[in-house]
Amino acid sequence: MRRPIVRRGAAAILILVMLAVFVTLAAITIDYSYMQLVRTELRAATDAAAKAGAEALGRMQDVTSAKQEAIRYAAANKVGGRPFAIAMNDLDIGKVVRNSNGRWNFQLNGTPPNAMRVNARTGGNAAQASVPLFFGQVLGQSTFSPSYQATAGQQDVEVCLCLDRSGSMLFDMSGNDYSYPPFNPRLSTFTAWGTVWHNHLSPPHPVNSRWAILASAVRLFFEEAALSSPQPRASLVTWASNYQMPISPNTNFLESKIDVSLPSTSSFNFTTNKQSILSAVDAKTVLPMMGGTNLSAGLTQAISVLLGANSNPFSSKVIILLTDGEWNLGVDPVTVAATAHNAGIIVHCISMLTVSQATLQQVATIANGRYYSTSKEVQLRAAFQELARSLPVVLTD
Repeated sequence: MRRPIVRRGAAAILILVMLAVFVTLAAITIDYSYMQLVRTELRAATDAAAKAGAEALGRMQDVTSAKQEAIRYAAANKVGGRPFAIAMNDLDIGKVVRNSNGRWNFQLNGTPPNAMRVNARTGGNAAQASVPLFFGQVLGQSTFSPSYQATAGQQDVEVCLCLDRSGSMLFDMSGNDYSYPPFNPRLSTFTAWGTVWHNHLSPPHPVNSRWAILASAVRLFFEEAALSSPQPRASLVTWASNYQMPISPNTNFLESKIDVSLPSTSSFNFTTNKQSILSAVDAKTVLPMMGGTNLSAGLTQAISVLLGANSNPFSSKVIILLTDGEWNLGVDPVTVAATAHNAGIIVHCISMLTVSQATLQQVATIANGRYYSTSKEVQLRAAFQELARSLPVVLTD
C-alpha cells in the first residue's frame, strides 16, 4: 500500500508567487503612470521656458537676459514635485525661418536672432536630477531621466481687437447693471424719460465708465506691443447689435463695424497703426453706446479682417475678443469659433465684470486661445499686457 503524497504548503507557495506577480504589475502600472505625468510636466515646463525666452529676446534685445528669463519660467513649473531647473548651456539662440512647404526650421546662431531652443534634460550632468520612482527596487530601476526639446520663435503677427461697445459699456466698474458713474461731464440735456435714459442716451463717462477703463487697457496693450520684435499689425472691430437711437438724431448703430482696417505689410508703420486704433477708441467716448450683445457678429467681422486682402498667409493671426456681457443675440459663438479654428486664427477671450462666461470659455478653447475673467481694472490691464507680450511668440516644435 502506497503512502499518500504529502503536498502541505503547495498552495501557500502559489499564493506567494501570485502576490509577487500582482505587486510587480501594480508597481509597473503606478510607476508607468507617474512617468507619463512627469513627461507631461516636463513638456509644459520646457514649452513655457522656450516661449518666455523667445519673448524676452525680442523685448530685451539681450541674449543673457533672455536665457535668464527662460530659466526663471522653467523654475516656475514643477517636474516630479520639484521646480524644474535648466542651465545656460541647455539654451540655444538662433533664428526660425519658414520654408516654402510651411514648416519652421531652427537655424542655430542664425542672425538676427529671433528664437530660443530649450534642451530640457534630467539626470547625469543636467541641472535637474533624475526622477525617483515609487517602486524602483521592485523593478530594478530606481530613477528615470526624461528629456524634451522645445523651440519658440517670433513671427509676423496680425491682430484684431474685437471690442464690445454695447450699452452696458456706459456702466461703472461696480459690476451692477444700470449703475452709471456720477458727475459725467458729457450727460445729454434730454431728461424727459428719467435717470436711466438720461445716462443711456449720453456718451460714456470719460474716466470711470467701462469703455474708458477699456480704452486705458488698450493703450497699455500698444505700449507693450511696441516692445515686441516684430511689432504686430493691428486692426479694430467694435460690435453690439443693430439698434436705432430712440430720439433725434435717431442714429443707427450697426451690429459690427471695422473701425480700423488691417494695414498691408508694405504700408505698415506701427506708430501710425497704433494711433489710428487709439483715436478710433477715443472717438467713441464722445458718442452714446447702444445695443445688445451679438458676440458672433463681432467675431465674424474680425475673422473677415484677418482673412482679407491685407492679410499674409504665413502670419500668425490673433483675435482678442472682449465683452462685459453674456451672449444674447445672433448665432451661437461656438459655431463661429470653429470657423476661426479652421482658418488657423487664435481667439483670446476676456470677460469683463461677468461672473460666469461658459460660452466665452468654449470659444477660447476651440480657437486655441486663452480665457481671462476680469472683475477689476488691474486685472483687465494685466490681461491685455500679457497678451501683448505673447503675441509674436510661437512654438515651432
